[in-house]
Amino acid sequence: MASHKNRHILSTLLLAFIILFLVMHVFFIPSQLFSDATSTILLDDHHELLGARIAKDEQWRFPETDTLNQRFVTCLINYEDKRFYSHLGIDPISIARAMKKNIASNGIKEGGSTLTMQLARMARGNQPRTLKNKLIEAMWAIDIEATYSKDEILRMYISHAPFGGNIVGVDAATWRYFYRDLSRLSWAECATLSVLPNAPALIHLGKNRVRLKEKRDQLLTTLYKNGILNKEELELSVNEPLPDVPYKIPNEAPHLIDYLSKKQKGKVIQTHINSRLQHQLQKLANNYCQIYTRSNYIENIAILVLDVETGEPLAYIGNTTNPESEAIQVDMIQAERSPGSTLKPFLYAAMLTSGEITPKQLISDTPLSINGFSPSNFNKSYNGSVHADEAIIQSLNVPLVRMLSMHTTARFMTDLKWLGLTTLHYDEDHYGASIILGGAEVTLWDLCHMYHKLAHQLSHNEEPKDSRISLPAIWYTFDAMSRLNRPEEEAQWSQFKSMKNVAWKTGTSWGNRDAWSVGLTSKYVVGVWVGNATGEGRAGMTGVGFAAPVMFDVFSMLEDSKWFSPVTKGMELMNICKQSGHIASNLCNDVETVMTLSAAKQTSTCPYCRYVHLTQDEKWQVNADCVPTSEIKTVSRFVLPAAQEYYYQMKHANYSPLPPFKEGCSGTSIDQVDFIYPEHGTTLIIPRGFNGTLEKVVFKAVSRKPNTPLYWHLDNCYVGETHDEHQLSLQPDTGTHTISIVDNEGNRKAIIFKVK
Repeated sequence: MASHKNRHILSTLLLAFIILFLVMHVFFIPSQLFSDATSTILLDDHHELLGARIAKDEQWRFPETDTLNQRFVTCLINYEDKRFYSHLGIDPISIARAMKKNIASNGIKEGGSTLTMQLARMARGNQPRTLKNKLIEAMWAIDIEATYSKDEILRMYISHAPFGGNIVGVDAATWRYFYRDLSRLSWAECATLSVLPNAPALIHLGKNRVRLKEKRDQLLTTLYKNGILNKEELELSVNEPLPDVPYKIPNEAPHLIDYLSKKQKGKVIQTHINSRLQHQLQKLANNYCQIYTRSNYIENIAILVLDVETGEPLAYIGNTTNPESEAIQVDMIQAERSPGSTLKPFLYAAMLTSGEITPKQLISDTPLSINGFSPSNFNKSYNGSVHADEAIIQSLNVPLVRMLSMHTTARFMTDLKWLGLTTLHYDEDHYGASIILGGAEVTLWDLCHMYHKLAHQLSHNEEPKDSRISLPAIWYTFDAMSRLNRPEEEAQWSQFKSMKNVAWKTGTSWGNRDAWSVGLTSKYVVGVWVGNATGEGRAGMTGVGFAAPVMFDVFSMLEDSKWFSPVTKGMELMNICKQSGHIASNLCNDVETVMTLSAAKQTSTCPYCRYVHLTQDEKWQVNADCVPTSEIKTVSRFVLPAAQEYYYQMKHANYSPLPPFKEGCSGTSIDQVDFIYPEHGTTLIIPRGFNGTLEKVVFKAVSRKPNTPLYWHLDNCYVGETHDEHQLSLQPDTGTHTISIVDNEGNRKAIIFKVK
């Protein structure tokens, strides 16, 4: 009867315990034990720590580890919980031993808590060590053991255990105390960390170091007695020094971790950063900054290296880390700055793709004004006409503005957005033609990824369905970029001619505020920005003079890579006029058959090669009705418009202008007089002087016949006569006007312009 009653009591107690356990599991024990803020961790391409940012509660608490280091686990279990793998959350033997010891000493000398109970105490916020809390922790421990595996419990414990000060978790502790990963710690170092969670105050600057060493050495001796260490390992381990002043967490890519942590705060961020390259380039940037600061008060620099295959950064130098430089905390890779000429190749590629130009088509390079915007080339001179690829090679401003007028700003903005430009905050009316010369701000991050998009497409020899730029266009663009030539800075750019085969482009913003250089091969894209983060410009600071040397030094640290394979898809054999670059007409004398873009078929045939009538000795130009037919020689000649010819013949000694008309002969389809500035349809924005009247405008014209006078009329009113250099200063009112010129043979040219 008593036995039955005892069984009933035991059954009731067991049922009550089960109910209590279930109630606690459902209502009191959270499904997620820890929700503490964690540090943001940045790893390199070999999963090594590059840097970290402290958690928002000012604790160095790394995200929970997903691996277990057996050396450290062995130390921890031998010190804290020898029967960890056999108990179910509580250890009756340990509890009994602790009770006996505490009763004998008439105080609390030992707790008897298992690792799981300690984990429960951490999860509950480290409540006071009372009997009530011990019982609750025991219940939690049983629940935790029923919910998680032993390895999961260990991972949570070592990730949330206190290690002194504001250091939580063993991963943070290893870097703060030993400046290396847990996998690289010795037995002595693992033993040191293992004794800390039980008494984390033991590591303190100048305090408790003797006691800490005693506890560490006791654990090492235990490991020796248990056959884990041999005698030699024990002797070496006990002689190892204790950690001293805590190290700073690594900070190899400070600007990158700040950038990535905005979206991945408190996470472990795996990158493709090569830590060796990162360290080398940070040193390179710092050295250049010191030189530039001393020579020209230029204090900031940024370098970005992308992998063409993945598009991921291999090195991210957001700024110098020289403490004497200003604004080093600013990430200049993400800063929006004027890109200078660095967007020009994208326009060239887009126009080749759409069949608006051929690779070597002549583009006018004469004075230009578009709604008050009057661009000029870097050297303030004009070429008359220049081949499109040469405009890219020489980075000429005026031809590129004319090309943009053909393509339109709106279309170009769409191209740039497709490439990945994210900083076009306004519409095309805001940017206008200036967008091609740096009128829209970009980031070094976007710029490098835009070039990467084309490099990746070409290296894989495939076009995405939504591609706005074709493979042949990319090939021709990179080919032109690989022949970069800035004649106005011959002494500087020529030093790079013997370097690796790199397609590269430089840029200098207005006021010399930003110097850029971006280059690429089939494996890498390298971008460099140099300047002052404050926006202060420095005289003489150019992309080719300051950013390009850095860029080529970066390429010298990268492995060589083959050039891109030739493109065959989207290419056709065509007859091209060598003089004009257009598809040849039957009037072109110098023709070459070349493989070029299929899209070039949409362009016009050569407009410059035409029939002209000359005397037999080719000294005079004539018409069929002014001399006998027998004296006429009809030939095909390459003839530029008068305004282009005026500048072109200055730089091309082999250009033969047409001879003047024979006396008594006139009238031809070829213009004999023309305006250089302004062009027809131009809107001139003219400032007012102090007296409120409009400033004067210098009008410029040209005549094919030297030493002939030109007579000028503004709105049908005679305003002057010029000889040789045909320039006339006028002061037109606001509104629409007609200006005309006429020579003494009746050749006339009239244009309409507006004044604002």
